[in-house]
Amino acid sequence: METLPVPRTSPVPFHRRLPTLLTLPALLLVLLVALVGALLTAPAAGAAEFRGEDRVVVAADEVVDDDLYVTGETVVVDGTVRGDLLVAGGSVTINGTVEGDLMAAAQTVVIEGTVGDDARVASQVLLLGEQARVTDDLITAGYSLETRPGAEIGGDVLLGAYQALLAGAVDGDVTAGAAALALAGTIGGDVQADVGSVDEVGAAWAPTTGVAVPQVDPGLTLTDAARLGGDLSYRSGTEGEIAPGAEIAGEVVYEPVAVEEEAAAPTGALALLIAGLRLFVTLLLVGLLALWLLPRTMTGAAGALRARPWLSLGWGALAIAGTAVAVLAVLVVSILLAIALGWLTLAGLAAAVVAAGVVLDLVLVLGLVLAVALLAPVVVGYTAGGLLLRDTAPQHFGKRVLALALGLLIYVLLRAVPFLGPVVALLVALFGVGALVVWAWDAARRNRARRRADRGGYAGAASGDPQRTGSWQAGPGHTPQAGPQRLGPPSGQPTPGQPLQGHSPEGPRAEGSPQQTRPPWSGDGSGRQDPPEPPR
Repeated sequence: METLPVPRTSPVPFHRRLPTLLTLPALLLVLLVALVGALLTAPAAGAAEFRGEDRVVVAADEVVDDDLYVTGETVVVDGTVRGDLLVAGGSVTINGTVEGDLMAAAQTVVIEGTVGDDARVASQVLLLGEQARVTDDLITAGYSLETRPGAEIGGDVLLGAYQALLAGAVDGDVTAGAAALALAGTIGGDVQADVGSVDEVGAAWAPTTGVAVPQVDPGLTLTDAARLGGDLSYRSGTEGEIAPGAEIAGEVVYEPVAVEEEAAAPTGALALLIAGLRLFVTLLLVGLLALWLLPRTMTGAAGALRARPWLSLGWGALAIAGTAVAVLAVLVVSILLAIALGWLTLAGLAAAVVAAGVVLDLVLVLGLVLAVALLAPVVVGYTAGGLLLRDTAPQHFGKRVLALALGLLIYVLLRAVPFLGPVVALLVALFGVGALVVWAWDAARRNRARRRADRGGYAGAASGDPQRTGSWQAGPGHTPQAGPQRLGPPSGQPTPGQPLQGHSPEGPRAEGSPQQTRPPWSGDGSGRQDPPEPPR
């Protein structure tokens, strides 16, 4: 499409282009959520049909009475689907009729037939042919959208794409975020667009598909065939090209995006110096917080790294790889569990399971990123600084800070060396994460051993085992004497309340033992001992 040259203006800064850049991933996320939600709720109906092959064809004389779920490399619908059509594949072609919603995720989607309700499409290329009709709204995200003359959309159009050419008819409003937007058809409502400009949009990568992709110039363009029944409101770095024959019933509101020239970013040695300084300050602040709030973690991880460096390296690799596998496993398990719950008509619980899986994955990914990018360099730097100062366990906080700063300075300098920097960053991540894992494992083992010792000590006190409690018992040769007698401790032993000779009145507890001694007349823990019967 040919356009007249436009004057160049200042480039649009990134923060002003951010809404346009976020439109595509946001719409794509909405479409994926809609697909998952439909998959979870559909089994409750009990009559949906599933098909999955390399090539799936719904013949022209075939009628699917309910919803249809399809996966395949090539999907062609020539017949009729009386419910919704949810499809994921390489190429999707709709020549027949879908009486419900169309939800598609594919490389190319071509609609030549009729969609009875909404169409939600995420694809590289979406084409609505001359016979295409979407009864309600069209929501799409991708590289290119084209509606050819004769195509009809009964509702609104919401799009996020690199380029879009609307030459068909749209009964409702058009809301667009695109680098290049051309209007060459009829639009019954308003048009609100955030488009690029000649300055900021260069040659873009175009996907190679079996569908012809039109060439749309950057910015906003209205041809002589454009007919707008409402207002035109758009934001751009350059004013749109509106042909003399274009008709706009409402107002035209242009919001220019013109800012001062941004200062050129530093390059060369100055850029490396600034980047290194930022990295050093960031890691130093994180390290100071760790030394202040988590001193045992820092000293413990540093000690584990000094004592067992190769074990730390191995555990670091296992931890990073294991976290990646865990993220994938959580996602797969949550989806499978949600599908199973969907078959049991528990759609609400299935959605909660998927949400919980997504949250857990986000936590795992965030934790791994923080450990690799921040904690690992701090641990390794603190350890290396202590070795250089010949004080592996500094007692004073000031000396700890000095060791941390010295180690981080060396790390930042090594990171700035070409080719060596990525290797250093990888090794530091492996050693640092591994040291944290080893320290955490050792701490957990010590806590378990301490709890077992505590439980064993109290159990020994209950069972009367002298080896476990330190209490005295009658020897194996001791037998009770016949005749009535007053129960009491054996001869030579202290009476109750009298301290043992050479011991404090508190008994074994004063020596640090958590157990209390039990007198022999209190039984062996299994029950009370009765006194011997008198002779008859």
